[in-house]
Amino acid sequence: MPPETKYARLGGDRIAYQVLGEGPPDLILARRSYGHIDVAWEDPGITLFLRTLASFCRVILFDRRGTGPSDPLPLGPLPPWESYAEELEAVLDEVGCDRAAIMAEMDAGPTALLFAATKPERTSALVLVHTSARFVAGSEYPVGTAQMTSSRWVAQFDRLWGSEELAAMLAPSRAGDPRFLHWFAKWQRASASPKVAQMFLRAMAEIDVRSVLPLVQAPALILHRREFGLVPLAHGRYLADHIRGARLVELPGSDVDLSWETPELALDSIQEFLTGVRGGAEPGRVLATVLFTDIVGSTERAARLGDRRWRGCWRCTTSSPGGWSSSSAVSSSR
Repeated sequence: MPPETKYARLGGDRIAYQVLGEGPPDLILARRSYGHIDVAWEDPGITLFLRTLASFCRVILFDRRGTGPSDPLPLGPLPPWESYAEELEAVLDEVGCDRAAIMAEMDAGPTALLFAATKPERTSALVLVHTSARFVAGSEYPVGTAQMTSSRWVAQFDRLWGSEELAAMLAPSRAGDPRFLHWFAKWQRASASPKVAQMFLRAMAEIDVRSVLPLVQAPALILHRREFGLVPLAHGRYLADHIRGARLVELPGSDVDLSWETPELALDSIQEFLTGVRGGAEPGRVLATVLFTDIVGSTERAARLGDRRWRGCWRCTTSSPGGWSSSSAVSSSR
């Protein structure tokens, strides 16, 4: 069963959150600007990933305002990525956490960097996934995406938001799984409306927190897939070069989420980083052969003899030549 969804308060707004596992350490997840903490548990890959995280730390999940079951994002002068830091702190206060590691993905990464730089007393560590201090290229940031390319990305996301086509683009390893694509498209629609998603994407193109990188005191682990096209690996390398003591782990694959492609590699790195112990995550799937057998004519014979006589004579029945008949042998995985 998924953990209970509760609400933290930020002014008059409510922020949906969940807690699972036990600390220390505490790890709060900022999984991109959009999400739905209830619908996410419908996917076995995400469920296994979160449960494994919770085996070695207390995991705190939340959906920012404007997404999932949280209240809408209020109108005001704060851009979304700055208000995200306020929401993160409100959830930490609600669960009684003075200091936590922050795991931030995609456009939530700048929020985590800003939070770590301005509130070092509340940040024990950073795990940065597929993120950057700045996403769009500039005169002093050649590794960023060109402005024209960024605009095309925004237009494409606006056109495909909530579709299975976009799901296949973001998780190529699962593109051949119709059930997964149907769920991922549903998760997008439940996470944020097309207009809200468009707002977050445009805000993502305006983010630049490079100036705070020298101020980050917390240990930092950077996880980045080598073939992730939306935020190329060069962004992760830039963070590793500009955050003191940061460690970059390059992962294989191209999926947007760590849950669906070689998740054990990411989980081992996170566990070692947070606890000092490399766990070697147990596999969540095992291949087994299930053999189902039946006795030839057993149903008719049991009806003729009755239950008591049938139980008393089944051994001699099964020992007779040809008494056993294998009706099916199937391979399954769980």
